[in-house]
Amino acid sequence: MIQGFEADCCLKSMQILIDTREKKNAHIISALGERKCTFKPHKLDYGDYSCQYIDLQNTTISFDYKAVIERKASLDELAGNLTKDRARFDREFIRAHDAGAKVFLMIEGGSYDDIKNHKYRSQFSPKSYLNTLFSWQEKYNITISFVSKKFAGDYIYGTLFMALKNYLLNGGE
Repeated sequence: MIQGFEADCCLKSMQILIDTREKKNAHIISALGERKCTFKPHKLDYGDYSCQYIDLQNTTISFDYKAVIERKASLDELAGNLTKDRARFDREFIRAHDAGAKVFLMIEGGSYDDIKNHKYRSQFSPKSYLNTLFSWQEKYNITISFVSKKFAGDYIYGTLFMALKNYLLNGGE
C-alpha cells in the first residue's frame, strides 16, 4: 500500500492515454487542456481512454490493464455497436474482462429516458437496447454513465483519477 504523500506524487504524474483510433474528440481534448491535464495518443487494446503514471522508482506505468473508458458519442452510435457491430463490440468487452480491467461505458448526449422513449434513429427496440446494456453491465462488470458532451472531458479525468487513486491507496487492489 502506498501512503498519502507517495500516492499524491504518482497522481500528479497522471497522463491520459487516448486510443489512436479515437475520433471527433476535440471537446474532450479542450476540457483536458483546461484542466492542465497532459494527454497523449496511445494504442489501447480495448477502450478509448485510460491513463499512465510515474511510480516511485520513476518508471512509467500504463494503467490500461486496470481501468478504461469506452466512449460512445451518441445513442445512435451505441445502437449500431449493439446491432450490426455487436460481435466486434462484444469481443472488446470480453478482452477487457479477461484482462481484469474495469470498463466505464460513457454515453454522451443521451439518457436512460431517451432510450426508453426511443429517441435514437435505430430500429433497435428500447427493451432490447436496455436489456443488452443491463446484461453486459452484469456480465462484464462495466459501469454505464450518461454524460453530456460538455462534461465528457471532466468525466474521463475524474473517473480515471479516482480509479488510479483507489488502486494506489489500496495496494493495487
